[in-house]
Amino acid sequence: YPRTSADLSGHVQALPADDSVPTLPDWRYFHTPGHAPGHVSLYRAEDKVLLPGDAFCTTKQESFLAVAKQTPELHGPPAYYTPDWEAARASVQQLAKLCPRTIAPGHGLPMCGDEVADQLQRLAINFDHFAVPEHRKYVHKTAVGE
Repeated sequence: YPRTSADLSGHVQALPADDSVPTLPDWRYFHTPGHAPGHVSLYRAEDKVLLPGDAFCTTKQESFLAVAKQTPELHGPPAYYTPDWEAARASVQQLAKLCPRTIAPGHGLPMCGDEVADQLQRLAINFDHFAVPEHRKYVHKTAVGE
């Protein structure tokens, strides 16, 4: 594993304030913090494709068996590093309003079909029950970076 960070200066630029995605005219980005403060998700309305990154997953990342089996089912963001559960909840609720038909998250297999929007709605409504761990460092107090 690398022991130093990569120097990305000159390669990375801020996204436009109008939610557009440079070089991808049909896509919009949504600020979806929770798992990370600057996290974004991408959405293409034409065919209702959502790339949520780590805003939510289609495998339970905390379970070795679930990761090995890769049976697609919706879960919240990876619990082992999600420092702001309130923001994570709001992000999932925001994405659920898009009613996506296809999702391809950062963890787990893509899912598509009419049931995707229903499952995402259920996760958004019951986020605390299905996603927020009972005993974790950041459950009751948001992490603050310096």
